[in-house]
Amino acid sequence: MEVKILDYFIERFSNLKRDNAHGEQAPNKPILLLAVIQLFENQVITNNQIYISAELTFAFSRICNAFVANKDKHPRFALPFYHLKNEKGNWWNLVPNLGCETWIDMAGSMRTFSNLSAAVAYAEINSDLAELFKNRET
Repeated sequence: MEVKILDYFIERFSNLKRDNAHGEQAPNKPILLLAVIQLFENQVITNNQIYISAELTFAFSRICNAFVANKDKHPRFALPFYHLKNEKGNWWNLVPNLGCETWIDMAGSMRTFSNLSAAVAYAEINSDLAELFKNRET
C-alpha cells in the first residue's frame, strides 16, 4: 500500500502547476515542499499540520539561496504556500484563522507574507503524505 501512495505523490510532485511567465518554471512550490520535507526529517513538523513558522520560512529561504541562481528573482514564501491548495488531489488544504474563511479564497490578497499569516492558521496535508514524510526511507 505504501508504494502505491508513494507513487501517487511522486506523480503529483512531478506535475505541479508552476508559473511559466518568465520563460522558465518557477521553483516556488518544489522549494516549499523541500523545506517541509526537511522539517519532517528534523522532527520540527511531526503531523499533517504545516504552520507558517520561522523554521519553515528560514528553511525555504535557505533552499532558495542554494538553488535559485538569479538572486533578484527569489521566490516569495506566501505564493507557494497559498497556491499548493490548487493542486490536483486535494492534498494541501488551508485552514483559515477565525473570521478569515472568505478572505483566503481571494488569491490576489494572499501575495504577501503578512496577509497570508493573518488569514491562514496552517496548511493541512494529506495524512498519508505526512506519514511518507515521517519515514526516512520514503
